Amino acid sequence: MSEAAPVSTPTPTSTPTPNPTPAATVASQEWRVRPAGHSDVEAVAVAVRELLLELGGAPPELQAMQAAASTLIGSAEAGVVLVAQADEGVVGVLGASWQMAIHVPGCYALIQDLWVERAWRGRAVGAGLLAALFELARAKEFARVEVGLPGESFARFAATEAFYLANGFTANGPRLRRLL
Repeated sequence: MSEAAPVSTPTPTSTPTPNPTPAATVASQEWRVRPAGHSDVEAVAVAVRELLLELGGAPPELQAMQAAASTLIGSAEAGVVLVAQADEGVVGVLGASWQMAIHVPGCYALIQDLWVERAWRGRAVGAGLLAALFELARAKEFARVEVGLPGESFARFAATEAFYLANGFTANGPRLRRLL
């Protein structure tokens, strides 16, 4: 396999550019973050399915997840799907939706899904996906990014919380839901 040229990780102080194409490199394992395209729909849906299974959930049918991924990928107004790409394929996925709220006030990004392939965890792939989202959110002049943590019964809850805290998030209280 050929090696990709090294690139730098976006930093929180970097100047946002229109339509940024963020990227990252870690030690000898190279990968880059890029916006997902329609050719990534299946990989994105499979990744989010893996995330839901790991969280102990019951994922929807794969076809329904692919349709949702395709819609989000095709709608810049709704949000963004970012993928971490390595030589062997997609090794990380981040899906975020754009939200409007009075309490913010204005728009912000809400992370819906963040998954990194097990073999790639601990290599800053998740942090690279977050950095790319932060860069996009700043370019859209959003003042915040939010995420809901899994339930405390999730075996890796403490590690998940520590990951987000290490990446600049602060506690904002638990989120609740009601299925309709």
